[in-house]
Amino acid sequence: MSQILVISDNEILNQLYVTNLEVYLGAKVTLVDATKKGVELFKKSVPDLVITLNMINGHDSASEIHNYIVLNKYKSRLIVIGNPGKEMDSVIVVPNSYNLQNLIRSCAKELGVTAKDMAEKEMPQYYPIEQEFLSKLREVPCSVYIQMKNGNYTMVAKKGDTIGETIKQFVKEGITTLYVNSLDRLLIINMISLSIVDFLKNTEGLDTTEKSEAVKTGFNFASQSFTTSPEVTAEIVNIANACTKVMEEIVNETPSLKKLLSILNSQRDGYVYTHSILAAYVSNHIIRRVSWGGESHIEKINFVLFFHDIMLAPIYLKHPTLKYEEDLLFSDALNDKEKEVVLNHARLAAEVIVTYKRAPIGADLLIKQHHGITNGIGFAIDFKDDISPLSKIVLISEAFVEEFMKLRDQNPDYILDVKKIIEVLTEKFKKTTYKKIIETLENFPGN
Repeated sequence: MSQILVISDNEILNQLYVTNLEVYLGAKVTLVDATKKGVELFKKSVPDLVITLNMINGHDSASEIHNYIVLNKYKSRLIVIGNPGKEMDSVIVVPNSYNLQNLIRSCAKELGVTAKDMAEKEMPQYYPIEQEFLSKLREVPCSVYIQMKNGNYTMVAKKGDTIGETIKQFVKEGITTLYVNSLDRLLIINMISLSIVDFLKNTEGLDTTEKSEAVKTGFNFASQSFTTSPEVTAEIVNIANACTKVMEEIVNETPSLKKLLSILNSQRDGYVYTHSILAAYVSNHIIRRVSWGGESHIEKINFVLFFHDIMLAPIYLKHPTLKYEEDLLFSDALNDKEKEVVLNHARLAAEVIVTYKRAPIGADLLIKQHHGITNGIGFAIDFKDDISPLSKIVLISEAFVEEFMKLRDQNPDYILDVKKIIEVLTEKFKKTTYKKIIETLENFPGN
């Protein structure tokens, strides 16, 4: 059995890499979160293949581990994920950290594993599916199982069964996760995706609250599948495109930001989703009032707002009492790795979106720049003119929403004072190009 050493401090990537490398390559994978720990492991057992992120905790992990391998004349092959600052002999580079297919293909080539070998590898027998998504299916396309306390799995529905009442009963018992055979994984994901998209495309007759609920379901499914199922990129894009159209309907049907927030609060939506919908409402207003704005810009920004903070969804789920991104950064509740995700969430999401062939052109750039930083790492304090005009609209829309929500947190009866928020934004964004965008909010329908 081949030995693979993975050096990564990114919790989201770690699970993705280890699981898929073991499943598809049949290798023994050892994970460490620091280059120094990787070096120590060489003293015990020399791996056949080393995979490292280019940078780890500010250190050039790629160069460090490469120099160590060369100096000690080890035969271990090295794959670097990211963009190394200098060329290294005999090193394979996978630029996109979420291009799992490229990584698996590169590893397979180095280890001499063929496509036939990968097809014959054993996979974990069962794959988890949240009941929230299964409930969207009228009939299940495959057998569905429940995990018993002893770890065994019992079938609760077979192919063609209706499962709605069964799910309701499980929810009452506090069971929210069901399972399918791993061989049926893509089948069930595709069916759920089709069901969600079909529903989103037929929202005529639904009120705004029902439409918001539909978009939220699409968002939750996409955020869960975003990093764990790289094979289903087409399905995620289909859901995103359908959601963005309904987002525009919601914006057009809602008379004010206050009314929209009231609808979202009634559904107890998560912060990422609520913030994204409200920002879409504000950006829609701006786009319609800048001279160069058009429908294509609205669609693109809605798509961007659907994905821009999707990497933060698992963190907000784990820490539901936290709300604003600055809360995440300075909270003792988050560990260092989670804070690293917060700092890099724009870059990470952009790296995934750039692999989606059907995503709007330039969507990855807007996502990367949505905090005013061109490389998608961190948060700008001094906002410059080195980002695109659409990115500036996203920035200002989010800042407007965040200021509004903070004031609402302080006083639930707060009546939106657009003029006061504009003053705050004008102080924050000092460049003329930003101020011209802010001026479009003077007649914003807040209450």
